[in-house]
Parts: sequence; structure tokens; C-alpha cells
Amino acid sequence: MGLCIVHFKEIEVDYCNECRGLWLDAGELEALIQRKEARTDDPLLQFQKKEGVVPPGRKHLCPRCDQPLQEITAGTSLTLDRCGRGHGLWFDADELKQLLEMFPREAGTGKTIEYLNDLFGER
Repeated sequence: MGLCIVHFKEIEVDYCNECRGLWLDAGELEALIQRKEARTDDPLLQFQKKEGVVPPGRKHLCPRCDQPLQEITAGTSLTLDRCGRGHGLWFDADELKQLLEMFPREAGTGKTIEYLNDLFGER
């Protein structure tokens, strides 16, 4: 996975041009949400503390420590990948938007979704 660092409106995101995936280092998800003035105390963010499993034949590796990424569930239907050593989270294309759309409207994550649309030129 070849990641490039994208700087946009004072936020740094690791992005893969090939698969349109995103890597967020530990704490960057909360920082991204907070910088866009949304609440970071939502219980939905607790998914990051769940124990994950490394599926058999897992090929996705943490870009920081090269260990296989664990699968964890967020909400009831979204499966994400995280480093078991706590280095960060991997979001396949559009998974970060899917996660943010799960938050209640009053959490304010709509601004973060708008930010991501601006960042990647989507509407």
C-alpha cells in the first residue's frame, strides 16, 4: 500500500491513490472530528477499544509497524481495520464517511463529511 500524505485545511491525512483508502494515526479521528467542531465524546467512538481479530490470510499491514491489521466492528454493520498495537485505523474508500453518518445529527459530524468531500473533490 503506497500512502501519500495529504495536507488540507491544517489536517494531515494518509491517503492511498490506488484504493482511495485512508490511514488515520492514533487520535487523528478524534482530532479530525474536533477540528470540524463536532463532539468527540460520542459512545460510537468506543469501537476503537474493542478487541479485534486478524482474519486468516490477512494481507493488510499497519503502515507504522508492519503487523497484520485486526478487524473490528463499528456500530452494527461496519467492519474497520486497526493496528493491534494502537498505531491507528484504516478506512477503505468511503468507510470513514459511513462511520460519521452513523453519528446522531446533533453530534455535528456533517461538517466533517463536508470537509472530506472538499478534500477528495466529491459532492
